[in-house]
Amino acid sequence: MVAILILLWILSIIGLFWVWSDASEKRGANIGCLWALIVLLLGPIGFIAYLVVRNSD
Repeated sequence: MVAILILLWILSIIGLFWVWSDASEKRGANIGCLWALIVLLLGPIGFIAYLVVRNSD
């Protein structure tokens, strides 16, 4: 059980940095920070929202 929680925590950190770097690369540093904050606060919902908005460009 603890191993699963640690794995999910590590995956969320990796996802957070991926969103930040991807958004910064495509739209500028300020937007990358904003998206990273959204993903940090909303978790999977924020990540899915980023993927939807990212693919609409």
